[in-house]
Amino acid sequence: MADKRKKIVLTVKQKLEVINKLEKGESVIKISRDYGIGCQTVRDIKKNKTKLMEYARNCDSGAGPSNRKTMKSASYEELDAAMLQWFTQRRAEGTPLSGPVVTDKAKIFYKQLGFKGKFNASPGWLTRFKNRHGIREISIQGERLSANNEAAVVFREEFQQFVTEERYDSSQIYNADETGLYWKCLPSKTLAFVQEKHAPGHKSSKERLTVMCCGNASGSHKLRLLVIGKSKRPRSFKGTEGSQLPVDYYNQKGAWMD
Repeated sequence: MADKRKKIVLTVKQKLEVINKLEKGESVIKISRDYGIGCQTVRDIKKNKTKLMEYARNCDSGAGPSNRKTMKSASYEELDAAMLQWFTQRRAEGTPLSGPVVTDKAKIFYKQLGFKGKFNASPGWLTRFKNRHGIREISIQGERLSANNEAAVVFREEFQQFVTEERYDSSQIYNADETGLYWKCLPSKTLAFVQEKHAPGHKSSKERLTVMCCGNASGSHKLRLLVIGKSKRPRSFKGTEGSQLPVDYYNQKGAWMD
């Protein structure tokens, strides 16, 4: 009894190669042997020539036919088109795009396009989207961008929607942010006499404080500064009650916020 042949599914690109070989006069049997497929499969590929060529012609990425094994379209074609256009524009700007950013944007487009039902933009959806359009993950080279601008845009849209739905005004919305204060750090530049050829260097001090600022969007209310240092009772506080300080002071071993 002959061994059962392992099922092989050709990619769209390979199917186009089969069609090209048939048109050049190669026999069905030879092609069948070369690709490890049945003769009837070769005939079926020939029968679908028009559909295959039209799919390849309309494919938005050169990598699409190389990866795809079927011509099945996206479940939400309008969403898929909107996502592809958005993705193309962001990459043209050099914006780095992560998986979570892409899926979050897909959820936003899903609502804006008026689709009904539940859409989770699952990892499976993301994988199929990347396969359809020949998208792969690569390492970012250099330091062209220092912030994730796309994530900020997504957050801004979602936050604005939340504020509108909950009917908050600017006086009820607060923002807090922390910064490091290197209070012993010397300046990197200095004034000098003309006759001085150079200024001796120095090792910058790493002693720091953490300062957190907080206020509302209207500017009508600003909280006292919160300052975090290393010492519970710094020597400079001698003779001074903590309640009399113009800031709220706390201490932590590394002067970090935890």
